[in-house]
Amino acid sequence: MRRTLFEGVEVNLGQEAIVVESKRPLKILSSAPVNGGLRSSSRVVNLKVEKNFSEDPEEHFRARVAPIWGSDAVCLMTAADLTKVEVVERSGEVRVVVIVTAGTSNATSVTDMFPGSGGTINTIIIVDRDLTEGCMANIIISATEAKCKALSSLDVRSFSSRQLATGTSSDAILVASTGNGDAMKYAGSATELGRLVGECVEEAVRGAVVKHDGLLPHRPLASRLKERGIAVEDLVSAAMEMFVPHPKFPLERAKRIFEKHLLEAMEDPNISALIMAAFRMNEDGERGLIPGIDKMSFEGDPVYLVADEILGISIAMQIAGYYGLFEFYRFDRIKPGILARLPPFIDDAIGALIAGASSRMYSDMVKVR
Repeated sequence: MRRTLFEGVEVNLGQEAIVVESKRPLKILSSAPVNGGLRSSSRVVNLKVEKNFSEDPEEHFRARVAPIWGSDAVCLMTAADLTKVEVVERSGEVRVVVIVTAGTSNATSVTDMFPGSGGTINTIIIVDRDLTEGCMANIIISATEAKCKALSSLDVRSFSSRQLATGTSSDAILVASTGNGDAMKYAGSATELGRLVGECVEEAVRGAVVKHDGLLPHRPLASRLKERGIAVEDLVSAAMEMFVPHPKFPLERAKRIFEKHLLEAMEDPNISALIMAAFRMNEDGERGLIPGIDKMSFEGDPVYLVADEILGISIAMQIAGYYGLFEFYRFDRIKPGILARLPPFIDDAIGALIAGASSRMYSDMVKVR
């Protein structure tokens, strides 16, 4: 699909490549793997590559891109589905268009020691104005801040560390200026240009991630737990370690009953809210942000910290009343399976979730004569 962005500047949104073409050269600053840096070019290409792409980018460019769009084209590469592209435009004292393709299958935090590979967020920013080199660098700063804000708003997690993701290990960004009008010097958050760039990038990244990966902000609790390394199977396994045998309910049947009640509990927005609160409190504790408890003290799980137990009690009783509370004490004392590996707040919240579902399972069994 071809559309006009500015006078003399068009974009062709294809399945194999997204191509921006200008009748006169654009001034470009980018981290593109081919023809990156500061240069002048009439074409920008976001090229589709295979998911496990391992070829030399320059050689691939010469074979696939140069014969069609020219050897001076600035080329970004991605394995993301280009049909899930998001294009956002804003106008004020200047017009800004942002084009984003995104895949977050291997999202990372910039401080991860062992970042994964795969998944790419490619951001193309085109400004219908002349820009100084310093202003273009300023735009990259504003755009990066907006990208992080978008990922945070969707709670995108690092594949390796489970921390909030700041991007992927292969993100690329490109800023292009049409050269029209007087040169703009600044694009920080105190400027209208910076605000327009920030709004466009945040909306485009958020939209592209939702389109491509289905990461809706209100996605199910089971998904949010899995993104943090806690699978439903882990919860079932922990519950069955504490299972008290029943003559009419062999282990496999008990598993099915437990999982049924577990999934029902996880659909309760009150349970979801309490469990997500536990994750937030744990993250604040790990950063030393809980008033009165420094980071080192929190990591030692001090005996005077009882808010995690209070939260667990609330979850267990919301699911199964006092029966759930008694079951929570049993699980909290033994901490079977995955519970033994979870940090403060999270072990109690997840333990209470398991305990509540376990109590409901036993209640079902009691009804059978």
